[in-house]
Amino acid sequence: MNGEHMPDQVATLKFGHRRIPPRACIIENKPHVRSFLADILDDLGFITRECAGSDFQEALDNFRPDLIVVGPLNGEADVRVLLLWLKAQAFAGRVMLFGGRSAPALIRAHEVGEQAGLTMLPPLGTPFRDADLHDKLAGYLPIPPAPSVPIDLDEALAGGWLEVWYQPKISPRTLVPQGAEALVRVRHPTWGVIVPAYFVPAGNDPYYHTLSHFVLARVVADSVTFTAGGHPINISFNLPWPALEDATFITELVGKLPGDPRHGGLAIEVDCADIVADLGQVRHVAAQLAFRNIGLVIDEIGAEGAALAGRRELPVVEMKASRKFVQGCADDRIKQAVCHEIAETARDVGARSVGTGVEAQDDFMVLREFGFDLVQGGMFAKPMQLQKFQRAILSRRYAAASA
Repeated sequence: MNGEHMPDQVATLKFGHRRIPPRACIIENKPHVRSFLADILDDLGFITRECAGSDFQEALDNFRPDLIVVGPLNGEADVRVLLLWLKAQAFAGRVMLFGGRSAPALIRAHEVGEQAGLTMLPPLGTPFRDADLHDKLAGYLPIPPAPSVPIDLDEALAGGWLEVWYQPKISPRTLVPQGAEALVRVRHPTWGVIVPAYFVPAGNDPYYHTLSHFVLARVVADSVTFTAGGHPINISFNLPWPALEDATFITELVGKLPGDPRHGGLAIEVDCADIVADLGQVRHVAAQLAFRNIGLVIDEIGAEGAALAGRRELPVVEMKASRKFVQGCADDRIKQAVCHEIAETARDVGARSVGTGVEAQDDFMVLREFGFDLVQGGMFAKPMQLQKFQRAILSRRYAAASA
């Protein structure tokens, strides 16, 4: 790094003071180490950027990090130069070094940062667990109380608070991802990430159409990104049944679909309780969607799923067992009976069976024994932001979460 290439002074704010999530830049030459750190920081609520030493300048210029995590790079001299350069740029954020536990070079580099006047966090010794990094940083990220009133969706849309996260669907036999569900979240500037219960309107609310358009546009854009990266994947997302009965909405939906033949495909999830009373209309809508290469998924199937048994003409691509019947099914014969019937019905109609909310090994084993095609739940991976999901797709690491 020489003076002629140094960026202008970078002004950053302290943790908790900015109205967007804090940003962390990871500077390390080993890609797998950067990825590991990025995953942990993502879970803590950071927006992360991975950098090798050569592209750090651009990241500091445009990313404006609050936290810089620095690995050993090419040796102690490189780390010292980087720290002195940050001082010259009046970097106002925090810096954390990591390296061999109690290594003299790590201790000396940390002292250089302190003497230069940088705000140095205690160094992170390797090897380390994700809990070690969590413990060092959690104090800088206070968790605010959850909102006591629903979030105003109009305000969330106008403020750019909406995000689309992805949760993988995993093959229970190979433990490899075979699809994903898109889930909407609000990142409130005060309360942090808010789950849908606080902001998703009722299916007949006019704002649901607005929310649906937002999710659709984001899912299509992300799907194009996956395909361009050589990882096409089928993505499903929830829509209210009234939206699918709107011919105009279907036309608009089709107009947004990518034309790339490598595209992994889209599927729309609808709640079972909303459609069992009118399966004739379901067949009509499903046929319209199938003509445009969009699949229909029946979500949240529970006891009412008995009404679907024996209906071989159901034109759906997936049938998803409700988490209420998946969780604890290993010790409950009634839940087992419901899950088994869903798997059998899916096979009869040529659809994939999906077990949702899988959190325990025993429940997973029951679903695998029943022949479920896919499983989804925290045992494998929780919903994650786009960047983290892309890293997981590339590394195929979902199986590690179940070990």
